[in-house]
Amino acid sequence: MALGLGLLLLGPIRAPAAPVVVSAIFAGAHEGRFQLEIRGSEPLDYVVIEGADPFSVSLLLLNATFAFPTEERQLPGPGLTKIRTAVLEREGSRLGRLDLTFATSAPYRVIKEGTRILVRVEMPPLPGGLVLGRGPAEPRPRPTPAPAAPAPTPPTRVPGAPAPVPLILELRPEVVGDDVQVIIQADGPLAYKSFVLDKPSRIVVDFKRAQLAMSEDTIEVDNALLKRIRSSQLTPTSARVVLDLARPKPFWIEPQAEGVVIHLGTARRP
Repeated sequence: MALGLGLLLLGPIRAPAAPVVVSAIFAGAHEGRFQLEIRGSEPLDYVVIEGADPFSVSLLLLNATFAFPTEERQLPGPGLTKIRTAVLEREGSRLGRLDLTFATSAPYRVIKEGTRILVRVEMPPLPGGLVLGRGPAEPRPRPTPAPAAPAPTPPTRVPGAPAPVPLILELRPEVVGDDVQVIIQADGPLAYKSFVLDKPSRIVVDFKRAQLAMSEDTIEVDNALLKRIRSSQLTPTSARVVLDLARPKPFWIEPQAEGVVIHLGTARRP
């Protein structure tokens, strides 16, 4: 792919009567690489503009607007260093603009899937992820955490309005002695039910009200207890996490204020 300034028009251009609304933007990972997901109320038409110095990818979302305030954030990298949203007036219609600036140039793809647009770049994902559209919870502390941008002030909830669907922000396996913990980080409490399958051995956890902030993905673990973790969005408001086991083992689930922890290797609370 040639870098530098370029302009690509992708997909047929529609002219809907009302602007398409972008409900949320998620920065996460796909197969260990950076991915940005844009969710619209309808399929989005767009133009891609590529910049070379610094390397940037801009999406002009035709006849579209955002359901949240526009903003600009500086990020620590090492991949994405800045993200900016803006709304422009264009010939009587609105034009949503999303600018992504990266530390270095890299191959990328823009994929249209129904009402979603995915931007995949061959560089490391953003540590901790990013959500525009609602204020995510602060990530769990780590031994050497990277600097994080301050979380935006959450919007005021209208009395009587339904509670927002919790977002699953991260799936993270951690080895604790002879056991394994799978930390499912969310921006609120998660309601769940679980069951076990065999041949091969699996633990399935269904979250009735939850959305994945990242795309459906597989995390390879290759531990003596746990082979991999798989996640999927069953419906727009329900998600599933599957643990593929190396062999049958007892487990228990610990609810958290912001997600749950699956303890693998013991059937009792410590």
